[in-house]
Amino acid sequence: MLKILISLACSIGSMGIAWGSLLSLNISDRISLQRGVFLSSLGFVYFVSITDFFNRFLLETGKGLQWRKKYHLMISDVMDITNKLVSAVQASLSCLAGFIVCKSSCNRSFLHASHFFSEAYAWFGAAYFFYDLWSMYKVHIHKVLDKLKIVKDNSRMGIKNGNGHQTYKRNGGNGSLAADEVKYNGKDIRDDYGNEISLDVKPSFLHYISHQPLMVGHHIFIGSFGLCVIAYLRGGLGDCIFSFIFMMEASTPFVSLRSILSTMGLKSSNLYVINGVLMLVTFFVFRILMLPFVFYWYSQTVNLPFLRAVASLPRGCKISICILFLPQIYWFYLIVRGALKVFFPKEKASKAKVPESEPFTKSVISKNGDVIDVKEKVSNHFFTHNKQKKSLTLM
Repeated sequence: MLKILISLACSIGSMGIAWGSLLSLNISDRISLQRGVFLSSLGFVYFVSITDFFNRFLLETGKGLQWRKKYHLMISDVMDITNKLVSAVQASLSCLAGFIVCKSSCNRSFLHASHFFSEAYAWFGAAYFFYDLWSMYKVHIHKVLDKLKIVKDNSRMGIKNGNGHQTYKRNGGNGSLAADEVKYNGKDIRDDYGNEISLDVKPSFLHYISHQPLMVGHHIFIGSFGLCVIAYLRGGLGDCIFSFIFMMEASTPFVSLRSILSTMGLKSSNLYVINGVLMLVTFFVFRILMLPFVFYWYSQTVNLPFLRAVASLPRGCKISICILFLPQIYWFYLIVRGALKVFFPKEKASKAKVPESEPFTKSVISKNGDVIDVKEKVSNHFFTHNKQKKSLTLM
């Protein structure tokens, strides 16, 4: 319990110090390099400590154990949920920063008014994107470890089919389907990205990021080039335009909640459907409609046609907007396609169902020393190498 309180105190303290360091600034002041590095350091402390708090609360407390038992969650599931919770927290902070800057700067001057909070959160929030690379690596490691544990446990249990191959059941946790047969020879076991898993060697961080070039590129771009544009390459523009970029994160909490509900096995719940609708609407408004609206507002302000106004923007601004906006169109296409499948499902030929099995049980020692039987979920997506699977990695 003490470690949980320490993590909570570190997260609250780092956020409080970051806010306190800005109180002496005037509204149009710029953030110095020294202050920016200090804010980024506090950002690392905040995101790491709040992650540790969520993980410890869900894994080490009685309430967390009850919740894990109820939804049959493995350690990797909990860490994945924590990762999504921290993503939602960062998105909420980004939207708050965008709202504060927009309310102040846009009312004074669309082109030239500035607010110190824009640069301040750019420095603070940049830490999240580098932290998140490590956080996702830790989730990946625990998924690999859980996968190997399931393979070994099922091997000892001797669950075989008629051909002598290992058989795995449906995943009640996230709706993914596993391959019905997996040869347990140590080479045919793959992770979520299709890479073979060694039973003896834990994947290194460099190995992990080398197999995720798009995700790594996205995080490094947002955390470095995005910061440079807002802080140094703005070409004399004020913060009104950049405040809308911060508010693009408004859809991320719904994207995170969708993943959490899926992991908990609640894809058939009304909450999952309602959240999906809200995700679709907020994504369309804040990531598709908003930038053209800002460009139109800008064109009216500078008295230029729409396309000429966009072309007149600083080069760094145009590059960052293109890199940010173009993926949104593709992601929105995936969201719409998923929504159509939910509301207008196609009739498919009935397929033979794999018999369901009860989750296997293991003994866990609780905080007070009692031995408790916990049913663990067999996550079949661990054993599926689906080449058509697409992931949604947002800002």
